[in-house]
Amino acid sequence: MNMVKTAMIACLVLLTSTPSAQAGSDRARVVACYKETTVPARYDVKEVLIKEPSRKYVRRNGLVLLLEYPAIYREDKTLVEAEHVLMREVVCKR
Repeated sequence: MNMVKTAMIACLVLLTSTPSAQAGSDRARVVACYKETTVPARYDVKEVLIKEPSRKYVRRNGLVLLLEYPAIYREDKTLVEAEHVLMREVVCKR
């Protein structure tokens, strides 16, 4: 009999607390809407010359060819700003 009373009280507490929790959410209103936007990382890139451009004469099949080799560069990257998430305000759709 004691367990029945405990179960009845627990059910009554649960039933009485549920409407007040729902009423609290009904009173809430939307103030603003935001969209998460990922901003990529920014780098400062410097090109370092490895090899100068060059021209060479080459004999092939009885012909003399002038070949041009482009310059070779290496990119050195320095992190300026890390990737981060930005909250942008958008129009709320209801």
